[in-house]
Amino acid sequence: MENTAPRALAKNLGRNIGSSRRAAGLTQQQLAERVQVDALTISRYETGNILPPLTMVAAIGRVLHLSITELLKESPTPPDRNHTRIAVLLDGLTPEDRSWVEGVLKQLVKRCRNVPTTA
Repeated sequence: MENTAPRALAKNLGRNIGSSRRAAGLTQQQLAERVQVDALTISRYETGNILPPLTMVAAIGRVLHLSITELLKESPTPPDRNHTRIAVLLDGLTPEDRSWVEGVLKQLVKRCRNVPTTA
């Protein structure tokens, strides 16, 4: 009897990587560049054709702002699309620029909350 556990793990992990990558607004090519593999490798991870090494799962998790545990969950909580996209956008910024963006965002949110809605 064949052990299907590694295959099921690869399929589940692949689904989670793919959905989290899409939620972050990244293409397979962009994720591949950030973890220094080729896009075909990311595709194979996402389809469950190959099971990535744990070090690669950790690297992908860092890019997607997810823990290894979150990527391995059987029924993951879908990532908040906006939160993940914003986090990925802020990744390449300096701490000073990140702080500036946070200040601007706070001002925008405050303004939006004070604007009366029209029915």
